[in-house]
Amino acid sequence: MKFKYLYLFFCLITIAGFSQKKQNQLLFTIEKVPTYANEFLKSFEKNNSQLVDSLSNIGDYLNLYINYKLKVKQALDLKLDTVKKYKAELKDYRERLLAPYLRDKEVTDNLVKEAYKRLQNEVNASHILIFLKPNASPKDTLLAFNKLIEARNLILNGKPFSEVAKKYSEDPSVNKNGGNLGYFTAFQMVYPFENAAFLTELNSVSKPFRTKFGYHILQVHDIKKARGEVEVAHVMIKNNNANAKQKIDSIFNLIKNKNFSFEEMAKKFSDDKASASNGGKLNKFAYGQMLESFSEVAFNLEKLNEISKPFETQYGWHIVKLLNKYPIESFKKMEPSLIQKVEKDSRSELIGKSVINKLNTTYSIKVEKQALDEFKSDKWKINSDNFNKLLLTIESKKITQNDFVNYLKSSKYNTVNDAFNSFKDQCLINYYKENIEATNPEFTATFKDFKEGLLLFDLLEKKVWDKSKDSTGLSNYFNLFKEKKYKGKELNEIKGIVINDYQNYLENLWIKELHKNYKVVINNSTKKKILKKHKSKN
Repeated sequence: MKFKYLYLFFCLITIAGFSQKKQNQLLFTIEKVPTYANEFLKSFEKNNSQLVDSLSNIGDYLNLYINYKLKVKQALDLKLDTVKKYKAELKDYRERLLAPYLRDKEVTDNLVKEAYKRLQNEVNASHILIFLKPNASPKDTLLAFNKLIEARNLILNGKPFSEVAKKYSEDPSVNKNGGNLGYFTAFQMVYPFENAAFLTELNSVSKPFRTKFGYHILQVHDIKKARGEVEVAHVMIKNNNANAKQKIDSIFNLIKNKNFSFEEMAKKFSDDKASASNGGKLNKFAYGQMLESFSEVAFNLEKLNEISKPFETQYGWHIVKLLNKYPIESFKKMEPSLIQKVEKDSRSELIGKSVINKLNTTYSIKVEKQALDEFKSDKWKINSDNFNKLLLTIESKKITQNDFVNYLKSSKYNTVNDAFNSFKDQCLINYYKENIEATNPEFTATFKDFKEGLLLFDLLEKKVWDKSKDSTGLSNYFNLFKEKKYKGKELNEIKGIVINDYQNYLENLWIKELHKNYKVVINNSTKKKILKKHKSKN
């Protein structure tokens, strides 16, 4: 997709705004196809600040706008809107343009602010996990819940959390860490877990809560101010090396005595092959993104290029060099990246749910209960062709049992009722997407802009840009205007300038041809009113 050129093209040629034809004055017609004053004025207001001074006069802009509409007319007559490539690009753009309209801005803003606030702190917590599949039966769900209630009561009655965790938790790491997850901040855990950690008071134990992994309880041990991120390099010698401690000490002394640089030692000796080739350099990380024993050393280094003494983690012996520190930035600087993280994170489900709730109150929705009840048995699996009754109506759109059967065959679900609720939500979103032009002028205007701009981009390629690449045509143009415009110059000396001039020449010829082939009728009464009004403003 040539978006860069399209953007420049939009700025130079102008794109029409949303047209409200009702109670609007006719400005001009092209082959009896009308364009109204309101559409033109919206376009002028939108593009006036982007146009060069010579085109800022509204009369000049009207000429430019008519030329633009003539090009659109020809593109449609040539059926460029039916070309497979055009339709594919348009479909792709529409999907991306729709994305912001499928989010609740208010909910997003609140989640972004919440995330920034949480990023100011790091929480140290332990948890107990009982694995549970998302589509687990009510019986298995209750068993997991009751097991955690039992574990929680033991902790509340004085049993150490780590001791209870080793007995009850199904987290594979529990025997090593007693359920302790170290320090973490926002975006480092799934959102329901993060929520529980930040909303549970210090030293208290949460009630059971569910994530995609199963049911958990957690205890918060400590809350401290976040330290941002660090960037370090390291040399690592694995523990399975019998002389690991001796080797890391030797490397440290060589670096300390400046016999070799840190980077040379990392490249030659580090067992972390992923970073060794880059002098041991690691991507920047927050405290909770690395082993706590590693993070503790890395974050305690204060001066840039400071090198730690050798230390051990569960993976081996390390030496760390501080390359940079990244404190938490202001909300204004972080907001764009936080929005992206929120929309990709599991908390984005809240945004989607909010949109669904609004659509449920916006549209007239009717569920045919009797038709839905027929899915209580498994007959739909055997005789699906017979399931063709009306099941759901959204406004005037009819959705049949067969549509739901196809959904059931391609989806994982716990109960048919759960599946139907998801199916109905999907139908709501699809209906909204299909009919957004009828309800959202902003979307309609932007999408229309792109449709016409993309059409003209393809037409410009055919009429101007491809022709300007022809060396014979370029040479003929240069010779024709050599005495008048390029006296004393050779084509190869000023080829870029000549190509630009040739393109303008070709476009002007094209516009003359359009005016010759298409009948333009201007409503002079409306034109005078527009020019007079604009002149009085200036």
